[in-house]
Amino acid sequence: MNNDVNIVIIDSDSTAQADLEKKVTRLGFPLCATASPDWSIDQLDNLKPDLAILGPSLDLETCMKSIHKLKIVDSSTAILLSCPDLCSSGESVNTAFDGLHSIDPRYRPNEISLSIENAMAYRAEGKQGPDLPLLIGQSAEMLDIRQKIRTVSAKDITVLISGETGTGKELIARSLHFYSPRNKNPLVKINCAAIPDQLLESEIFGFQKGAFTGALKPKPGQLEMANGGTLFIDEIGAVSLSLQAKFLQILEDKVFSRLGGTRDQFVDVRCVAATNAELRQMVKEGTFRKDLYYRLNIVHIKVPSLRERRGDILLLVDYYLNKYCFELKRTPPEVPVHVSDFLVSYHWPGNVRELENVVRRAIVLRGWDFIFNELSLDSLKRDSEHPPSSDSALLVWSDDQIKRLFQEPDFSIKKIAKTYVSEAECQMILKALRHTEWNRKKAAKQLGVSYKTLLNRIEEFNLKP
Repeated sequence: MNNDVNIVIIDSDSTAQADLEKKVTRLGFPLCATASPDWSIDQLDNLKPDLAILGPSLDLETCMKSIHKLKIVDSSTAILLSCPDLCSSGESVNTAFDGLHSIDPRYRPNEISLSIENAMAYRAEGKQGPDLPLLIGQSAEMLDIRQKIRTVSAKDITVLISGETGTGKELIARSLHFYSPRNKNPLVKINCAAIPDQLLESEIFGFQKGAFTGALKPKPGQLEMANGGTLFIDEIGAVSLSLQAKFLQILEDKVFSRLGGTRDQFVDVRCVAATNAELRQMVKEGTFRKDLYYRLNIVHIKVPSLRERRGDILLLVDYYLNKYCFELKRTPPEVPVHVSDFLVSYHWPGNVRELENVVRRAIVLRGWDFIFNELSLDSLKRDSEHPPSSDSALLVWSDDQIKRLFQEPDFSIKKIAKTYVSEAECQMILKALRHTEWNRKKAAKQLGVSYKTLLNRIEEFNLKP
């Protein structure tokens, strides 16, 4: 084994740290440095560690934060754990991130040497990489999801992922692909809610020349592009009944034909589907095929909302603060106690995605004051639980806003009316999207507009989850 391995030892106890450094150096690994768990990501990045050893003096929270920093620096960094809180939880720890290995806290030399060799051999095999998905959290729900991922990823079976918008369903799909034998081949995503029905079929299955007006040459679909890899069908609940039948054929026979094609083609894909809809209810209502539901639901992973795992919120805040401050070359802002309390108490209708965006805004604004004005514990909770009524379209302008409009050089009644209608329309669309958890088809139906019109308005107003 090449002993030119950059090793960093992280511990809060300087005596234990020095003892471990001495043992590692004596084993023939001269490039060994020490670091405090309080070190910034920039400081760790300067060390360029290939492998990190987390000492026994670190508690669970500090250990997890150190792992976050190391993985932000380089997701391929191998990590040896001797933290009692983590090692005592057994298998669940090693499923939290790939490339984690535990060592005996008593630091037996042969144990250390073997662990370093195993960790570096694993890294060299290429099982790590820049696309390594990180599922952040130590709640019981997240540990259970990690365990399921590691249990079923190697098995070529269909998985159904359900949960609210913004909970991380795509991250779980990526994890299933990353840890599977198919990870050298592509992961191809199809967002069924983002593509109109008339285009979705050709996008998925491809088409032959002359299949329809404008089909001037043949084009492979996303299904063919996923051959040998994983097909991620996002928002499967938005698929029409006719397309559901074709998906069923793929799952059962692994054959399909392009639009305008005359022969079936075999495709080797593993299907992972995700939805924020209640498919059982859709089956009862006749809007989702029962046979497809049972074919998809071989293994079901239910992703909890962020408010169902509040213990992970501050851990996520720490991760995103470090991640984006590292990217933007900024120092992470402090999180005062009253801000932490607010973040833990907030309802988070947008789940992890909303939390991530709030942290990014706090970094840009260099403070947290905006959350008390923009995030209402009560109003946004009501918005997420009750559909917008026609009365909720009423927009009230402040006196200052009206005054500013009157003072504009190109002031006109027509312009004021147009501005008012546009803002009221934006407000109503946003409420409908929040209520339907950003299911655009449902929101369009609720608003009484076409799907295309809604998509145009979302782009015009630059609305994002």
